[in-house]
Amino acid sequence: MNRVCFYIPPELQKFKADLFHRIGSKIVALGGATTKDHTALGQLAPDVVPIVGCSIYLRPLIDTWRASGRPWIYWDRGYARRVFATWLPRGDDGGYYRWHRNSFQLPLVRAVPDDRWLALNTPLMPWRKGGRHIVVARPSKSYLAFHGIEKWTDEMVYELSLRTDRQLVIRDKESKRDLRADLEGAHALVTHGSIAAVEAVIMGTPVFVDATSAAALVGHVGTRLIERPIYPERQAWANSLAYSQFNERELVDGTLWRLLT
Repeated sequence: MNRVCFYIPPELQKFKADLFHRIGSKIVALGGATTKDHTALGQLAPDVVPIVGCSIYLRPLIDTWRASGRPWIYWDRGYARRVFATWLPRGDDGGYYRWHRNSFQLPLVRAVPDDRWLALNTPLMPWRKGGRHIVVARPSKSYLAFHGIEKWTDEMVYELSLRTDRQLVIRDKESKRDLRADLEGAHALVTHGSIAAVEAVIMGTPVFVDATSAAALVGHVGTRLIERPIYPERQAWANSLAYSQFNERELVDGTLWRLLT
């Protein structure tokens, strides 16, 4: 493991703060460091890799790192067997969290085995074709602010109104409606980078997303072809997802640092 510094936002709710501190303590035990000061991340030595999550205060720093080529690590809730807000089977013992170098989500399909995916016991459902409505998954306020796309939902609804006469079903990230119910009979799901797109693909619904979404690897980018969904092979993609998410035990036993790409 390279020298790393793990950022713990000071404004977290208790259940999130507990998670961050658990992970931070494990990183310290492995020789890393933690900080609650986001400005300190901009002053790290060149050989220290910052580990950050979705915080609006960090976006300018991340943009600077991307422009300069400085390595950074992003972590967030995982793709499958997550603990929070998922309509797929939930994870045990803290669930899974995605970790990526220099990327918010899975950037490419890797040639990896299917063992980690099979261990998740989350089968890929057959593609469903011939649906009628379109589900528009509105990102959370924090996501919209982090990516600087606060008007995304209104702009997307207008864009879709010009390209299709299908009924639009708008759902919030915090919606109490089951995503599976919204996807029943759906032509497609449209979102920016919500993990709802990954879940939709797993459940057999085509997606139209931003290029930064992990689901872009098995869906369309943008809505220009909204009437022409694609139904690609997904197993290699699913295998790659599983090799990019980890539970807390795997942070300690070295699995994360061995597989992180």
